[in-house]
Amino acid sequence: MGRVTCLQHATIPGIRQVAACAIAHRRVVPPRMGPTRHLLVRCTIALTLLLALPATASAHASLTTSEPAADSVLDAAPGEVALEFSGSVVAGAGTIQVFAPNGERVESGAPNPAKGARVVQAFQGEETGTYGVSYRVSSEDGHVINGSYTFSVGTKSGGGGADAADDAGTVDRKLQVAFSVTRFIEVVSLLVAAGGGLFACIIAPGWRPRLLVASIIVLLLAYAAGFVIDTAILQGAGVGDAFDSDALSATADTPFGRSLKIRALIAVIALGPALLLRSNTSLPNGARYALAAVFVGLAASLSITGHAVTTEPTVLRMPLDMIHVTAAAIWIGGLLQLAYLAPFATTYIDAITRFSKLAFASVVVILVTGIYATYAELGTAVRELVDSTYGRIIVAKLALYLGTMPLAWNNMSAFVPQVARRPEDAPRMLRQYVWRELFLVVVVVALTVWLIATPQPH
Repeated sequence: MGRVTCLQHATIPGIRQVAACAIAHRRVVPPRMGPTRHLLVRCTIALTLLLALPATASAHASLTTSEPAADSVLDAAPGEVALEFSGSVVAGAGTIQVFAPNGERVESGAPNPAKGARVVQAFQGEETGTYGVSYRVSSEDGHVINGSYTFSVGTKSGGGGADAADDAGTVDRKLQVAFSVTRFIEVVSLLVAAGGGLFACIIAPGWRPRLLVASIIVLLLAYAAGFVIDTAILQGAGVGDAFDSDALSATADTPFGRSLKIRALIAVIALGPALLLRSNTSLPNGARYALAAVFVGLAASLSITGHAVTTEPTVLRMPLDMIHVTAAAIWIGGLLQLAYLAPFATTYIDAITRFSKLAFASVVVILVTGIYATYAELGTAVRELVDSTYGRIIVAKLALYLGTMPLAWNNMSAFVPQVARRPEDAPRMLRQYVWRELFLVVVVVALTVWLIATPQPH
């Protein structure tokens, strides 16, 4: 029987043939979670507890001053309110509302100018009492900035205007959760699509990537859902009311809307290469590299919105963020492809070896670019890494990436050679490896989405 086993592996050259025969009668013991992995799990739990600590106040582009000033008392109604923010914002019609003391809206026309760090909203009001002002504007990094304040004419009064402004300036918690869920789906599907395409183009030529077309379709659906929800948040309305053509048009003119149109276009373009790769058509090297460029563009498109857009120097910050996302796609998207490749592991040993090297390099790139992003956004304000939610999320991400490096090194230097020496057990070993790593993937992507939605500290 042992001789038959050896003949089955007679195609394995050199050392692999000897190793395959030598282990023919040995009982294969699945690899267990080593002390390094146990330590990483404990660190993940500890980092989660760290993130639960109270945070200091922070903002993307925050309201710095207003005219009339908050809580001020005037002799006569000024006829307009001016809001000045710490960064440029876009304010469409209805995004700045003024409420009279009786709670009725009294603003007239759209804010002027509609874009800039200082926006002015005219209103008509002659009543004495407390007026309320609410705002929902879009910052350059794509986030909706909302809030409210009051001023009085003649004398202060209760109820009415202040309550109405507070309600108008508050974002529905359900909409915030729904938007975060769509962003999570968006990031996951983008990384799966871009990474799966790069895996088939560069790492495992000839492999028919799984979930590639489906992930791009899910990505486009997430874009559409995010656009509608962002419209609802910006307009202070329900999801049903967000389908109004004027409201959708207003969102399309915001930084978030403009970047979303570009990202959706790139995703649609990527559908062509995805279908071509899925058809298992034989492609020359030049064509594969051209298709790979499309998937690199798909990954990089995530960086045209968010903190990288507004962090100086953007000429360096944005390209590095694109490299950061592309490296994450190679690691995460490739890892998922390995799960489907596992039954054919012996056929794709070279591709598995190639992936392990690229995965290690990707983790290094992610860590280095992440450290630079932290410095670019927080500078030398080291205390913000602990005092702010934003800083603690960054620390958690960097710590997980740092903890992943020895695992990636071990996979490259020890695990993959072991798979090559034990071809009959390679599928099971590879599946175990993939499912263990996917735990880290879920945590990292969740932290990434949380980071995207979290305001930067002052």
